Amino acid sequence: MAITATDWLITSDVAHEAAFRVDLPENDRGKWVLSYLPTNRRLTRDQAMTGMVLAEMIVLDYLHPVGLDQEVAHLHATELGLTLHDVMSLLAMRAPAESAEPDTPGEPADDRLRSASALVHGATLFAA
Repeated sequence: MAITATDWLITSDVAHEAAFRVDLPENDRGKWVLSYLPTNRRLTRDQAMTGMVLAEMIVLDYLHPVGLDQEVAHLHATELGLTLHDVMSLLAMRAPAESAEPDTPGEPADDRLRSASALVHGATLFAA
């Protein structure tokens, strides 16, 4: 578990999330945005770091279930002004969709799941 932080970006090698510093000439200049929160939610650098730590805790518990430290996770979520359930739901919506059955070689891929996943991630889908 490693979080890398610079003056402008905080990333994780476990959770595929990031925090970005806003430097637009506006009132929120110098505030931070977490990739799994709505972009209108502006945070302090400490809150952004807490959000990244919490995302790592949740992802690591999903990958290696040993029991999430609920008390610490709730404290981190509260610092973000959210419940732990809210954070877990937001991260789950951003997780890549996994097909129950892998595509069989030689058969066309079923794009319905990939399309839904793409839409959740903000891609635009056009029907022909």
